Amino acid sequence: MIKISTLNDWPDYLGKSIKSAEPFVISSTQLEAFLRAVGDANNLHQGRDAIVPGNLLLSLVPHFLQQHLELPPGMIGMSVGYDRVRFKAPTRVGDLLYFKAEVRHVRTQKAGVYVTYAVSCRGAGDELVMALDMRDYYALKPGG
Repeated sequence: MIKISTLNDWPDYLGKSIKSAEPFVISSTQLEAFLRAVGDANNLHQGRDAIVPGNLLLSLVPHFLQQHLELPPGMIGMSVGYDRVRFKAPTRVGDLLYFKAEVRHVRTQKAGVYVTYAVSCRGAGDELVMALDMRDYYALKPGG
């Protein structure tokens, strides 16, 4: 768990990792809702042996971080960029997925802090499914 009291706490977490204790599992209902929402009609993502779209996997990363990040009232965090996104192996409905993020870079700028995470998602047998760098921005909420 990353527990932040002030913006100045971020450098203390450089090199620290967080990981999911429980697996994420994408259900067929979630897959169908995602495909409808984005208008994806690719047959690769349909049927019994459907492959989960990479963008659906990517959308789970902020959720994973929010589960492992404690910010004080009045502080906000937002994703501002993804770099070097790589989908390394197919994922299917029902697969067990484990996420890990390491704080790789912290940069203070103006009234906030940019944090870069090295994120990985692994499936069965510890197989690398997805890897990326994610950049978030943390600041005090205006008036907060």
